Amino acid sequence: MIRRDMLVISLVIPLLSCSVFAGPWPRKQGKGFVQLGISTIGYDQVYGDDATKFSVGDVKDNVVQVFGDFGITDDVTVSAMLPFKFISHTPNQVKLTNSGVGDIDIAIRGNLINKNGYALSTEVQLGLPTGDKNDPNGLVLGDGEFNVAARILGGRSFYPSPLYVTVDVAYNFRSKGFSDDVFYNAEIGYGFAENRLFLIVLFSGRESTSTKPTPMNAATGLGLLTFNQEFTAIIPKALYKFDERWGVSASYATAVHGRNVAGGSVLAGGVFYEF
Repeated sequence: MIRRDMLVISLVIPLLSCSVFAGPWPRKQGKGFVQLGISTIGYDQVYGDDATKFSVGDVKDNVVQVFGDFGITDDVTVSAMLPFKFISHTPNQVKLTNSGVGDIDIAIRGNLINKNGYALSTEVQLGLPTGDKNDPNGLVLGDGEFNVAARILGGRSFYPSPLYVTVDVAYNFRSKGFSDDVFYNAEIGYGFAENRLFLIVLFSGRESTSTKPTPMNAATGLGLLTFNQEFTAIIPKALYKFDERWGVSASYATAVHGRNVAGGSVLAGGVFYEF
């Protein structure tokens, strides 16, 4: 079954990963997947708290990340993501930088239904505050808080047609005064060339549950990890498998709506290995 991108989107976090995972379909016991991915975004405008753009100077946010998942049983899959972030900001011809490990995510997914092409799973994801949150220039690598996201995922494979659709929704419980979020995704993909090539379109969004004004700080002003971040994005993607184990993926994300997020587009790609 085709895997869909794990969304850690640069329009808000800022990183669109091209890490591919199995969506609602579980890994078989003892089977796994590893990907090395990279994403990049450059922008000079940020969506403000009122969803209008303002200028911030040149910002570049590059991320290299390792993602993997593994089937503990035929119905239980665990996963982890380790990002390395490289951020720069040039506000007045003086280049400011910060780099290092970002916030690490770990998750466990349990399959409830996997029959006749239909799949339904639940997932709990834990965000660990491993990234630097105290950069004096606002070039934060992490948000400094533990968060737990509860997600439900559904999918339909139309086999023998190489068409599939997936949807998922998650509620993200945050701490340290950050507003909780609701994430949602809907994806459709179709295979070509004996299912070696998949062309995919993902619709993705994030909404804050808070009605309070956003506290302003340096990170907020740069559209980095902060409060009340929202977006709606359309993300075309492509995935090509060289054989049963190796493949590459690429994506392009742009927001059609944003709040307290970067006002640019994200290019991402990766190479993956299945075992």
